[in-house]
Amino acid sequence: MRKLLSLILFFPLFAAAQAPTATKAVNADSVKNVNIIKYYTKQLAQKPKDASAFYKRGDAKLNLGYYKEAILDLNHCLLLDPKNDDALVDRGLAKDDIKDYKGGIADYTHAIAINPKDSYAYYDRAIAKRHLEDYKGAIDDYNQAITLNTTDEDFFDNRGIAKSDIDDYKGAIEDYNAALKLDSNFEYAYNNRGLAEHDLKDYPAALADYNKAIALAPNDVTVYNNRGLTKKALEDYIGAIADFNRAIVIDPNYTDAYLNRGLVKYILKSYDAAISDYSAVIKNDPTYANAYYNRGLVNDDLNNYTDAVDDYTKYISLKPDDADGYFRRGNSKFDLEDYQNAIADYTKAISLDAKYSDAFLNRGLAKRHLKDYIGAIDDYTKTIALTPTSGDAYNDRGYAKILNNDKTTACDDFTKAKELGCDVAKDNIAKYCGK
Repeated sequence: MRKLLSLILFFPLFAAAQAPTATKAVNADSVKNVNIIKYYTKQLAQKPKDASAFYKRGDAKLNLGYYKEAILDLNHCLLLDPKNDDALVDRGLAKDDIKDYKGGIADYTHAIAINPKDSYAYYDRAIAKRHLEDYKGAIDDYNQAITLNTTDEDFFDNRGIAKSDIDDYKGAIEDYNAALKLDSNFEYAYNNRGLAEHDLKDYPAALADYNKAIALAPNDVTVYNNRGLTKKALEDYIGAIADFNRAIVIDPNYTDAYLNRGLVKYILKSYDAAISDYSAVIKNDPTYANAYYNRGLVNDDLNNYTDAVDDYTKYISLKPDDADGYFRRGNSKFDLEDYQNAIADYTKAISLDAKYSDAFLNRGLAKRHLKDYIGAIDDYTKTIALTPTSGDAYNDRGYAKILNNDKTTACDDFTKAKELGCDVAKDNIAKYCGK
């Protein structure tokens, strides 16, 4: 019985991380599978209703990655033998590989009904559920798989991944420990435990686990990438760049290493080098949204606001539901003194995230520049409702009130802003309030 293998990756970028994927271990003996297909094709020519032949040919096609053809053969098998639970599991795997996760779950569920002691059916269904972000359902299935089979390290490793998905990092580490107790050379478990330790900010422990993973698999680019990110968190920027460099040497097309190296170069203010890395990502994968977003940030810092607008526009085309893309583009338009279109972007960000206080604050600034003081005051008030400790919001509202000839309550706002630590408020009090 085959099963899916799932390896989580970790990319803490300026923008949301790309979603990780699961991969299935494929039979490396492709010659054998090709021969199986030929053999059972001849068998089926003589016995066209041989369910077993359809199953074995479909299984071989699945191993070779011919997923749609495998499904056709498994359909024939199940028409002839509806209770073949192995065929149902294989068809579920093939459906998963073409991202029909709901269809895969239906097949695994049917297989479980026929054979409720099949631990791998629960395991495979768990991975499909995780693809659909049903993390609780995935954990329930992993639990059942482990109850039926306590000796498979992959079960514990993947349950740990699902626990990390719901931020139960301590629970995840317990599972990775169990996996490593079963197999002390399990590279993925060291890598994944390192990820959980990173999330718990136990960076030394994370580095130790990544070192163990690298010792076991010295050409695994994902572990170098993850170790580089932990070194970045420790502000070991030179060490981080060395890890990203190593990943790129191993795989020159590994876009995540370029992206994260660009992030560190940005922190080091090596802006041209950062742009070069982000551009390399985009050249390799023009649909990699985070690269446009991060390059836009660098262009902003270089005062290349027009280029930044272009980058954010591309990012928005790829991630139209991310409020931050509109907010960032609004900021660049603001810096270009295109206040009206900046307001439109801030408004869109707010429509996507009604609690985006910075979008209200910056929209207020743009309205103030257009002399819409009432509108600006309203936005600052909304910012204060969302972030009551924002001294800037009180100060900016006070200044908008001054411009709107409301000196009395403006001074109240400046005073509150000063109490909250806004230094500019002190100057405004001296200038407008006579104190």
